[in-house]
Amino acid sequence: MRKVLCVYLSLLLPAVAMPAETVTIPFGTTVFCELDRQVTTRQKEVYAVQTGDIVQAHVWRDVWVDGHRVIAAGTPVYAKVERMKKARMAGQKGFLEIEVLSAPAVDKQHVALDGGYDRSGKGRMGVTIGLAVALAWPFVFIKGKNVFLEPGTIFDAVVRAPTDVEVAVDAPGPVQDPEEPGFVVKIVYEKLDLEKKIKELPLMLRAEEGSLTRANVVSVNGNEINPIQVTVLGDEGEDTYRAVVDFRLLSNHFGRGMNRFEIEMGEHRAEVLLEVEF
Repeated sequence: MRKVLCVYLSLLLPAVAMPAETVTIPFGTTVFCELDRQVTTRQKEVYAVQTGDIVQAHVWRDVWVDGHRVIAAGTPVYAKVERMKKARMAGQKGFLEIEVLSAPAVDKQHVALDGGYDRSGKGRMGVTIGLAVALAWPFVFIKGKNVFLEPGTIFDAVVRAPTDVEVAVDAPGPVQDPEEPGFVVKIVYEKLDLEKKIKELPLMLRAEEGSLTRANVVSVNGNEINPIQVTVLGDEGEDTYRAVVDFRLLSNHFGRGMNRFEIEMGEHRAEVLLEVEF
């Protein structure tokens, strides 16, 4: 009888609304996406795609604005094959463009996006590096390579227009974008000349005072590798250091799309996303 009464009263009482706040996602905000399954232009494969096919992917990292999570990691994104071509004879390589159209925000409304794999979204920093394939004579009998994208391939999109999103306000204040305070690594893109062959990847390390020790790249795209040494070049002040890592050794472990790697220093690890598509 008590259970019935409780249910009855709960239907009569008004629902308690959670306090909310409107946050605007700025135009050009980057949304990183990750493939859920393999995609290929090779038509004999199970996961072969055609132009217009829907591609299964999700948001890779939380999107934060002013300390509020506005798009959650793991949220499915609406993406489709914009253009594709399978490989042909005479060395003609296949190509594939995946366009990301939208992703649901935390208030369930869809945020319009632009960009995707092998596309240049407005305002994005990523630059595509072409991987040329040398053709041997007689080239007419050589078949080009098809595109194979594995699950876990990361690519980016950007928000098409400023979008207002309702976010829940949790007492005592907004949730903060978490960042490892003890060890932070960033790529210095300003020092990269993508017109030339990259030999070293410039880095900026931030470590707590007196804690900087030997640093190494220990994993790429979630896979452990033989450590690649990170060379510290100098002290920039405020616990910040210039460093480089051998790009040729690092890129041996790269796949298509964007690549991520982890640098270990003592007990700390920092994950770095290379915002350049391969």
